[in-house]
Amino acid sequence: MTMTEDLMYQDEIRQSVRQVYSTIPTGGGEAVTRRSYTDDELAELPAGAVAWALGVGNPIPHAGLRPGETVLDIGSGAGIDTILAARRVGPTGRAIGLDMLEEMCERARTHAQEAGVDGWTEFHRGEMEAIPLPEASVDVVISNGVINLSARKSRALAEIFRVLRPGGRMCVVDLTVDEELPPSLLTSPAAWAGCVSGALAERVFVTKLHNVGFTQVEVGHHTPFGLDAAALYPLFSPELIDQMRRLLPADRHDRVATSVLVTATRPA
Repeated sequence: MTMTEDLMYQDEIRQSVRQVYSTIPTGGGEAVTRRSYTDDELAELPAGAVAWALGVGNPIPHAGLRPGETVLDIGSGAGIDTILAARRVGPTGRAIGLDMLEEMCERARTHAQEAGVDGWTEFHRGEMEAIPLPEASVDVVISNGVINLSARKSRALAEIFRVLRPGGRMCVVDLTVDEELPPSLLTSPAAWAGCVSGALAERVFVTKLHNVGFTQVEVGHHTPFGLDAAALYPLFSPELIDQMRRLLPADRHDRVATSVLVTATRPA
């Protein structure tokens, strides 16, 4: 494990993240989605899905989704990216959402029905470190601010590789860090749930992808994620924002982390 992951046991991290996500009353709403989604994309979504927005970017325009493909959304939450993906693969395709919370899956099923894509969309409760799908069963894997929640990132990436068909591709948005956070923040459940404490350095993320077998690894769309952005998410309490403001140097307040788009391919 990395230094960050050594600070808490894996089960404690998972339970802390689960607890934080299960107690928030809603997501970041339009304040979050307006940072990453176009008006046309938001018009495709039910209001409830937008209200529960918790992502840190938008993988959909970069995933190259085509009609008839099977796409898996890891950490699907209330269904924003799964619904958008379902519209692009169409009724001849299949959109699968995976989330650790059954209550999130229930919300997403309702939203998919409201969006009219429930006929070829499904949601399953499960862990990204043990994806409940057969090997080589998915054309595309997407994810939005979720890989960092894992205390076993190499395992999660290996699972993504396993379920992808040869020639399949991964397109995820997540946070990376240039410098680790102070120890008192590294062990904060809210900071873990917000993908900051668990964030990897970009070079480490790339190395892990190569190590599990991915090729054509590319990283782009670097967007600063600072305290003002973090404050839009209910995962970050006002107390945590104040703590981060006190403990982090002023020059890091606008770039606590960086949102990046990562694409990779399972070799054919």
